[in-house]
Amino acid sequence: MAVTTQNGSVVSEARLEEMAHMFEHGEWPEGSTRVVRGRPLKLGEELVSVTFKIPASELSAMDARVKSEGISRSDYLRRLVGRDLAFA
Repeated sequence: MAVTTQNGSVVSEARLEEMAHMFEHGEWPEGSTRVVRGRPLKLGEELVSVTFKIPASELSAMDARVKSEGISRSDYLRRLVGRDLAFA
């Protein structure tokens, strides 16, 4: 399994294992490489909060829907907005 970095580079699983070994044994190279703490950007850019109100019955229905999909409310709402904007 390969991983795509924020700058678009693709790193193989073997390379990730090699890098982990280097880091764990204090062999991490000096220079421009840096470790960034925190959650990675989910969609490639900073996310901002949006707040709005809906009826409690709709929230209950949405929670049931996201549970059945195995996703969060935020992911569900982002998906809906994304679909709507794609067809606007």
